[in-house]
Amino acid sequence: MKKNDKFIGTCVGYNTEGLGIVKHEGIVFFVKNILRDEQAEIVVTMMKKNYGFGRCLKIVVPSRHLVEPKCTIYKDCGGCQLQHMDAKEQMYFKHQKVKDCFKSIAHLEPMIQEPLGMDSPYRYRNKVQVPVQGENGTLKIGFYRNHTHEIIEFDDCLVQTEESNEIVRRCKVLIQDNHCESDFKHVLIKHAHRTNQVMVVFIVKQYPFVGIDEIKTQLMNEFKNIESVIVNINPKEDNVILSNKEVVLTSQGIIQEQLHDFKFNISSKSFYQINPEQTQVLYDKAIEYADLTKEDTVIDLYCGTGTIGLFASTLAKKVIGIEVVAEAIEDAKVNAENNHVNNIEFICADAKDGANEILKRNEIIDVVIVDPPRKGCDQMTLESIVKMNPKKIVYVSCDPSTLARDCRILKELGYEIQEVQPVDMFPQTHHVETVVLMSRVDK
Repeated sequence: MKKNDKFIGTCVGYNTEGLGIVKHEGIVFFVKNILRDEQAEIVVTMMKKNYGFGRCLKIVVPSRHLVEPKCTIYKDCGGCQLQHMDAKEQMYFKHQKVKDCFKSIAHLEPMIQEPLGMDSPYRYRNKVQVPVQGENGTLKIGFYRNHTHEIIEFDDCLVQTEESNEIVRRCKVLIQDNHCESDFKHVLIKHAHRTNQVMVVFIVKQYPFVGIDEIKTQLMNEFKNIESVIVNINPKEDNVILSNKEVVLTSQGIIQEQLHDFKFNISSKSFYQINPEQTQVLYDKAIEYADLTKEDTVIDLYCGTGTIGLFASTLAKKVIGIEVVAEAIEDAKVNAENNHVNNIEFICADAKDGANEILKRNEIIDVVIVDPPRKGCDQMTLESIVKMNPKKIVYVSCDPSTLARDCRILKELGYEIQEVQPVDMFPQTHHVETVVLMSRVDK
């Protein structure tokens, strides 16, 4: 087979990114927008040594799970990958993705629970970050086409809130009206769902410049719930969007969000889960797995701004949060103070160094909750967790592949998987969050 060849093939499943797997003449092809059991005419778009990529020209036998994507730019934008699947097939895909990662990477086959999904899987994101390209009097604001720097403009992104979309549209008009297209790099909007507070961050090449104050004033006049407007100055031409240099144009540089009875401060750079509704589902499951008592001391590793730790504090004797990002630790301390939580402390350190500091205290640790970034934990961190000898480890992960790898290592170090629960934090996309409960094997 070579590029531009055509063939009729049947999709037998999906890869981890939601591409259909089609086998033809002993070669595996990855094909976008084709569903399991569908038969289609496919054109070869790229050939590698042992596999290829194809594009679906025509569906010959459609799947009963095929739906028309609601988004007008779905095929061009790289943000969503699964809008052509109905909700049931999306849940099948995410369940299978977690299962396949454990089997292929960890050589484990634990019982994987059905994913916990959303009743209304749209308008869930509390953050939108759109690139801005402007030169010679023209302006584009939108999302990048997949694997390119070409901007695809949109009127209404269905996974963002309606107000976030309105602000993006107004920003485009106001930037054009004030002739400062060339000064902008990105516009970042954070919209707290429970409190309805909004933050707007202008990522710019230099500051000040003519027009920025007019844009800020007009936006705040039109959108009364904008509480914070910030200019982030980043002249560098690289993939890092936010710099450390900021100017706050309003009386405060934060907004506030609420989860259950807790209130959390959100700054421009603080990490906060994208989907507030499913965040409660995710954290409730993590706390359920921890099964805490007032006799327990809990480690919240990679604690961020302290969200899971504060949830755990109501049930445990003591919580110790560990996080390497100094700004996040400061936010965590403020969040604990604002919520009148006195049985939690925070350590600013790398995960393994923080874990080693706990070991030096000779403190009895009952539960470790770990919520690492996408790359997972390194070997030394996992070994440090095991040296604490907790009864239970609750592992929260945004990447099933690194989760499976780490669970395999923890199994070799004396912990067994008890339950695995996927949570659909990112409907319409191939991403899935997972919570795993592991228990110590007493010999």
